[in-house]
Amino acid sequence: MELQQLVIFLSVLSLALAGESYASLPEEEYWEAVWPNTPIPSSLRELLKPGPQGVEIDDLPMEIDDTQYPKTFFYEHELYPGKTMNVQFSKRPFAQPYGVYFYMRDIKDVEKEGYTFDEVCVKKGPSKGEHKFCAKSLGTLIGFAISKLGKDIQALSSSFIDNHGQYTVESVQNLGEKAVMCHRLNFQKVVFYCHEIHGTTAFMVPLVANDGTKTQALAVCHTDTSGMNQQMLHQIMKADPGSNPVCHFLGNKAILWVPNLGLDNGYNANVVV
Repeated sequence: MELQQLVIFLSVLSLALAGESYASLPEEEYWEAVWPNTPIPSSLRELLKPGPQGVEIDDLPMEIDDTQYPKTFFYEHELYPGKTMNVQFSKRPFAQPYGVYFYMRDIKDVEKEGYTFDEVCVKKGPSKGEHKFCAKSLGTLIGFAISKLGKDIQALSSSFIDNHGQYTVESVQNLGEKAVMCHRLNFQKVVFYCHEIHGTTAFMVPLVANDGTKTQALAVCHTDTSGMNQQMLHQIMKADPGSNPVCHFLGNKAILWVPNLGLDNGYNANVVV
């Protein structure tokens, strides 16, 4: 890395780790300094778009698509080639990433109102075993991932084309036990909820729909369920926590950061770094 790139990288990283803004430095420059000649993925490029004038965070929801927020949960022993799985997606107008780690103490009627940035990112403390960070810029998002995994990492995302509902697992590739997940929140202003969770294993899972459509899904399994919402976990899984690792898929708007494994780009999987 050249001296100029190194200076940019260290300067921006120090600010990113502190959670501060660094508007004086172009974020494309930061990305290029860390990963030269690598395109910024489309879901992260949205962080470069200017937000509403004079508004820090616009809590109004954006329109979500059918592949954004999967809400299917399963056990790790159910993830094997040949397994048929039903993948459901949230269609709630005020949807946020749905899961047993992502929950609020103050329950709302999410059919009528949504959670604000302050509720999700400021008042909500981390769960047990979770390190969380809400990224409002590309630099701070990358900085959080690097702080947890180091620089030799790559970003992956699922590539669900349509909500086919039923899929067959073609194969399962273990991506390791080090991962940072960043979920696009449902605000007009682009914000990602990033977190690293103790006892998490990531998988790349090629899926085949009933009509033969092939897609690539990312799944994460949590072996340590002590930090989960126990009531929600029991309701979803019909079982007490701690018996088996609990897993879920990531949607197209989510980014999974893992150590660089030199993965192939099969089935148009979004391997972006």
